[in-house]
Amino acid sequence: MRILPMLLLVIVGVIFAQAPNYQSFYYQECAGVAIDVGNYGAPCIADWNNDGNKDMVLGIFSGGNIRFYANDNTNDSPVFSSYSTLKADGVTISLPSG
Repeated sequence: MRILPMLLLVIVGVIFAQAPNYQSFYYQECAGVAIDVGNYGAPCIADWNNDGNKDMVLGIFSGGNIRFYANDNTNDSPVFSSYSTLKADGVTISLPSG
């Protein structure tokens, strides 16, 4: 007897189910140009420079460099005007790939 209510619930769920509504894909931009570092880019979003805005740190597979993009706007509407390559003691940080 308990199968009938469960079956009815499943049928009603299937009838009224809707397909998910995904947003369109877009590239984040820096100075009006799409950020594209090729395959296997690894972004991390965090307030890197302690200004209250979330910045982007982006690891690049080919070459192994790490880029820093400072957010020049708000967290809700980030704007990246330029990037710099991260360095340690004046030397560019490079992680070997492969």
